[in-house]
Amino acid sequence: MEFSMGASYQYDIYYSLSEGVTAFPERDNWELAFSTGYSPNIRINSGIGVTLFEVSNNIESWSEITDLPSSAVQLRNSNLDWQVGAFTVNGAEDVGDDWLEYNYGDIIFQSGTKIYIINYGQESKKIKINSFLNGTFNLTIANLDGSDEQVININTLDYTEKAFVFYSLTNNEIIDREPNSDSWDILFTKYEEEYVNLDGDTMPYIVTGGLSNGNMVAQYDGFLDVNPSFQSLDASFDINTIGYDWKQYSGSYTIVDNRAYYILSQDEESLYKIIFQSFAGGQSGNMSFLIEQLNYTPSSLHESKINFNIYPNPNTGSFIVNYEGADAQLEITDVNGRVLIQHTGSFLAIDINNLNNGIYFAKIITNDDIFAKQIIVNK
Repeated sequence: MEFSMGASYQYDIYYSLSEGVTAFPERDNWELAFSTGYSPNIRINSGIGVTLFEVSNNIESWSEITDLPSSAVQLRNSNLDWQVGAFTVNGAEDVGDDWLEYNYGDIIFQSGTKIYIINYGQESKKIKINSFLNGTFNLTIANLDGSDEQVININTLDYTEKAFVFYSLTNNEIIDREPNSDSWDILFTKYEEEYVNLDGDTMPYIVTGGLSNGNMVAQYDGFLDVNPSFQSLDASFDINTIGYDWKQYSGSYTIVDNRAYYILSQDEESLYKIIFQSFAGGQSGNMSFLIEQLNYTPSSLHESKINFNIYPNPNTGSFIVNYEGADAQLEITDVNGRVLIQHTGSFLAIDINNLNNGIYFAKIITNDDIFAKQIIVNK
């Protein structure tokens, strides 16, 4: 497989294991990406140098914010999980549970709690999330002196077949640039990796590489003419398992010897082997790899994936369980399996403030299977 990201990595390349390249949008035509559906999450385009700082946890101080204070905390996208964007983390780069205030009732309404400064291109703006309701983000953005204030609404429910809807602050417009979620498995792009070794130091750094679409992926180092069983590999859902470090740079790029990646299709029914062959760097953006579909028998050991999310997580005992499906029952249990809450429904707000700190489990029980996710309560 050969393709080009273009000179200076002009394009993002969306790649399907079975179909090849499915889209190649301009990489730098957006600054913000909003998760679609009912999961509040906003990522920044770190690959083009967009940076985000938390400058106040008092949203009422909007008019008082006129510059970037020395106490500002830089926030970064997760390099492991698409659903953890820069807006959703705290200064320790952990998932935060306080960037939105959750108000529970017949309609779930979340209001913003913080003020941020975002830098992109030659611009510095202050920004706040006013609310998130029924899949729509409402935010305000203005110059640091308060001029040119705008209120923006992003209805993510118009794009639920995609993972994100994108927004250009430069042009003040929604950008529909991503193919449907089921039509790509790897995105080749520039992004900020958390731990990169440079001259003996480890730091966040913008790299070029491949991020998976929630697929289960394993890195394998060994004889490439031998295929180990997938079950024997250390597989992960971390989106950067392929990442950037299959190549090395010393004046020019070379490919790491004896390294392959094994990746399952999104339905976990097919297994593919990828061996990178070449990477030309930013002058042309050309790259190539070998891809082979292997004989594979799906195993029940693999975690099945459904549209089932919990946020915030960790949390202080109040959280949302988002399950888009039918004929299912929700159970919240403790580590001993004791059922604490039972409910039937598709979109639920749960408040269990009477529980002690600890680990709990949310189970979605359907006619065919049981899906579980861990919940961490830390008051």
